[in-house]
Order: sequence, then structure tokens, then C-alpha cells
Amino acid sequence: MNIMMLNKPNRERLERLGHAAEAYVAHVFGATLDLHDLSAEGLPYFLTDRYHFWRGELQGRPAVFMANRGGPLDTADIAKHRDLARRHLGIQLVVLVLDRIDARVRRRMIEHRIAFLAPDSQLYIPEVMLDLREGSPIEVAAPPEHLSPTAQLVVLGAVLGRVVDQKSLTDLAERFQVSVMSMSRALDELVAVGVAQADWAGRRRLLRFNATGRPLWTAIEPRLKSPVRKVRLVRGEIPFDQAPMAGETALAHYTMLGPPRVERRAVLASHWTRLAQHLELEPAWADEAERIELETWAYDPLVLSDDGAVDRLSLYLSVRHEPDERVAQAAAQLLEDIAW
Repeated sequence: MNIMMLNKPNRERLERLGHAAEAYVAHVFGATLDLHDLSAEGLPYFLTDRYHFWRGELQGRPAVFMANRGGPLDTADIAKHRDLARRHLGIQLVVLVLDRIDARVRRRMIEHRIAFLAPDSQLYIPEVMLDLREGSPIEVAAPPEHLSPTAQLVVLGAVLGRVVDQKSLTDLAERFQVSVMSMSRALDELVAVGVAQADWAGRRRLLRFNATGRPLWTAIEPRLKSPVRKVRLVRGEIPFDQAPMAGETALAHYTMLGPPRVERRAVLASHWTRLAQHLELEPAWADEAERIELETWAYDPLVLSDDGAVDRLSLYLSVRHEPDERVAQAAAQLLEDIAW
């Protein structure tokens, strides 16, 4: 049985194949193969003559990826060549990268337990129990009722005019202070609810919103919720650059609402303990005059904060259901004052 590769096995074809492999794995797993051309490193000449080699990783494991330079190749030969590469390189995970694969070839490869990757078709890695194939039943998750904190943070940034469109997952993760994996899941959510698209630029997965400003806000608002998880009463001094104004304190900052008697601030929930220790904050009683109300948030309020206050849209989401008519009117004014 022969595996036929594309004609003209030149450098451009191999580069396209490597990029396609990285893009496919990034789309499926939200992970990067991080492929780099592998020098001969003492490999037998007949191997480097038949295959192009990349070094990379898969699920945290070092891996070697090899692509046939052209011509027919027998399945039994592939298994022998894989084993030779393992011995010479000292890496057990060796994956054959194919331009395309048909059902008969797929069956023979799996019978011989040969790991292979055919972009947009199938990934079969018996060493790590991965088998994803084209045509397999795939459960498509229903659009979430509410966005995750990361997805909400990104979409609010877009509505507020922050530069997020056509940015890579790495750029966005750095901009919003989250992991690349969290950003990948956020992009999947935004695509699922129909407000964004995932584009590709070489190896990079890019975010592209279908709308901006008011249309984007109108489309996504029903899926947004208050970022506030809990309110703590504390006593101490808190700099604005570590916990911006929130609640009625921020409303008074943005609108004509009078400032509340008790100051309210916001901090990322996972930063609360560290902040309390660093600033030596102490618990306060509900009747203490010098207390501060500290909201702990699902996402970092500092990312979109402006002039010492949380952003207008997160603030609106945190107070929009308050029964106080004064607060409700101030919340409505927040939206009116945004330069859509």
C-alpha cells in the first residue's frame, strides 16, 4: 500500500504544510505545536532525503514531526523510519504529517499504530490517546447563556473601542492579562454566540468581530452579567491603581450622582488575598464609619479601568438591577454618555 503525497515537494509546500498542521492543532486544542526546522542532527542521509523534519511539542511532550518530501512510501517503511528517528533523536513521539489522507490509508496507518496528522482531516496519536477525524460525530456546544469572564472582558473592550480586532490570541492574552488557553476558549464562545469570527494569518489565530460599538453591545448585552462575585468590608488605605472605584462611588465619578457615604472599590477575586496582605487590610464591621466596601470581580477591573474608576460598561452591568431609582437613572446615563 502506497501513500501518495503532492507533486513538487518544494520548500513552499513544506512550509504551507507545517503552518496548516499548527493551525489545525491550535483550532482543535487551542494549543501550539511550535514547529521549528530540525537539522540533520546525525540522522541517516536516506531519512533526511525522504523526509523533512520539524521539532515541536504536543500536550507538553517533546515531539518530532516528519513530512515526506515526495514519491510513494510504504506503510511498513514508515514504521521503520519512525523507529530510526526515535533512536537517533531520543524522542519517542514521532508524528507523520500528511497533505491528505483517504480511508484506506487511514486504516492501514492505524493498524500499524503510526501517529499521523492530516490538517483539517485527522489527528491520530496513539501514544497520547488522541484520535480526531473528519466525519466523526461531533457534539457542537450550544451557545452559552452567559459569557465567561474572559469573553465578557474582551467583548466589553471591543465595545469601548479598545483595539482588539484582528489581534492574535497571544496579543489578546497579554492585553487582557489571561492565559492563551483562556483566550482561545473565549474566542470559541464569541464565535458560538455569533458576534465574532476566527481568522487565520499563517500560524496565528485572529479575532474578528462582526460588529462594533452600539450594534455589538445590543447583540451581546443579554449574555453579559455583573462581574461582582462578593462584597467585603475592610479597613485601610487602598491606592486607586490597585483597586479602582466601583459601584456608587464610580457612578458619582462618571455622573451627577452624589458620592455615597461609604467608598466602594473593586479587585480581581484571585488577587484579593494578596492585596489584603500587601496593604495590611483588616476586616471591618457594617457600622464602622471608616469602612470600605471592596467588590471582588470575576475579571480584573484594572484591565479596562479609566482614571481610577472601573469601566462604564462593567459598572453598568454591576448596578443595572439596583432598585434605587437614583442609581438606575445614573446607570442609564452611563450608556448615554458613551461615544458609540
